[in-house]
Amino acid sequence: MNRREFLGGVAAISLQGALSHVHASPLTGMMAPKGKKKEKVKKGKLDENLVAFISDMHINPAEYEAEKLMRVVNDILSMNPRPKNVIGLGDLANLYGHVEDYECAKQVLQPLEDAGITVTLGMGNHDRRENFARIFPEKAAATRLPGRYVYVVETPRADFIVLDSLQQGEDTTKWITPGALNDEQVAWLEETLKGYRKPVFISAHHPLNETKVTGLIRNAPSCCGYIHGHDHCWRPGWINFDWRSQDVLRTLCLPSTGFWGDIGYSLFRLEEDRAVMQLRLFEYFFHNPLKEGEEKPLHWTLIEEDLRNQQCSFAYKRAIPV
Repeated sequence: MNRREFLGGVAAISLQGALSHVHASPLTGMMAPKGKKKEKVKKGKLDENLVAFISDMHINPAEYEAEKLMRVVNDILSMNPRPKNVIGLGDLANLYGHVEDYECAKQVLQPLEDAGITVTLGMGNHDRRENFARIFPEKAAATRLPGRYVYVVETPRADFIVLDSLQQGEDTTKWITPGALNDEQVAWLEETLKGYRKPVFISAHHPLNETKVTGLIRNAPSCCGYIHGHDHCWRPGWINFDWRSQDVLRTLCLPSTGFWGDIGYSLFRLEEDRAVMQLRLFEYFFHNPLKEGEEKPLHWTLIEEDLRNQQCSFAYKRAIPV
């Protein structure tokens, strides 16, 4: 047994014990008192026009990332109403997409499913499709495109397309950082967007300069935004398609739930004429969380202060000239 296997086993036991006490509670009281029986997650009211986005979970059973994700899960479960959908944009597993990473992630995310929330999980450059499918077979089977994990999440006011930008090599001890879409996925997306009249958001783990779908989005008036992860930071932006046009596309990079960088998740409220994404920031750290008793660097504090209450708004209609 190597060190990773040993630590993973110890952490899995610890996590299992911790999860036996988890219930939907505020952040300041994540665990129920010892000795209490595991409480069933209460099914509360779900808001179909509320969507939570998580990204870059990087779950390693031997490290701190699972606890950080549990903090997100508990925050979502503490809401009333709760979002009907949670969408994950990849890097659910840590570095190499090991089976035990997905097993741990499934345990942490299960309370969301138990509460009636639909959880959709995309692929990032640290994931492995075959291992993900082994632990999440029902999610893998829900793909719209064989060979890639592509999903459409429907809500009353807008839909979300989750693309698969993972480039997966045969060597399981290495990962490929850049993202890309294969030809079949690009063709599927083009055909899908042709018939869309409802507002739709395109999302993937990697940014636009890697997925290279800018041209398809430009020709799709119903597409009102591009959302991605990968960079572990909250970064709203926009791109213009043509300097002679008023048309711009809002873009947004999401934080990590707990690996490094901006730490938290994002809550998307779909209104009648627009959608507003709010950053729910817990902390900032790089490249590891502070150890007990360790003083927080001032620049970490200032980054957190600057990010508090940040939001990004998306109009459903783009200014596309006739």
